Amino acid sequence: MTATTPATDYDLVRLLEGMPELDRFRIELIDGKIVMLPSAAPFHNFIQATVAGQFIQQGWWSMTEQALVSPVRGFEPKPDISVTSHELAADNVNPFPAGRVAVTVEIVSSDRDSDYAKKRLWYAVSGVPLHLIIDPNLGVWELHSRPDGGDYRVVEHGEFGRAVELPEPFAFALETSSFKVYPTRG
Repeated sequence: MTATTPATDYDLVRLLEGMPELDRFRIELIDGKIVMLPSAAPFHNFIQATVAGQFIQQGWWSMTEQALVSPVRGFEPKPDISVTSHELAADNVNPFPAGRVAVTVEIVSSDRDSDYAKKRLWYAVSGVPLHLIIDPNLGVWELHSRPDGGDYRVVEHGEFGRAVELPEPFAFALETSSFKVYPTRG
């Protein structure tokens, strides 16, 4: 077997994704660093499936862990959920352009800084109109909207059980009543 040095961070991500030994990891490029995450816990996976299903029921394409790219270098995140339309995904391009995504959803596990700050700022500067953070550590959610100047200008907060009122083009409420808070670790 011959190994070559990857030319870019993106080439390194492709190389790592092609290694069968790493299949159980989600490999992302966050702020110029390769991040390998183990599979998520059941509560995380349930929330992810529930949210994705709600968007699908409304006629949207809801993609889980889809790699995103933009002209802003040093990042290739795989949000827990990326929502777009069939028309914008018709060419089946991968990694998917962040500018075609209407909303990203991150479900917080352990790396709070990445979910609450680094990824959020990248989504904003990459032109994603809405970003939803769901935090089962605290039982809360944050809906970020109106990206401008490298961050989102509007943030709405709520607790599990309170629906997330999504603005146009969605105009439906994302139900959170079935979401569970992570058990305390002892």
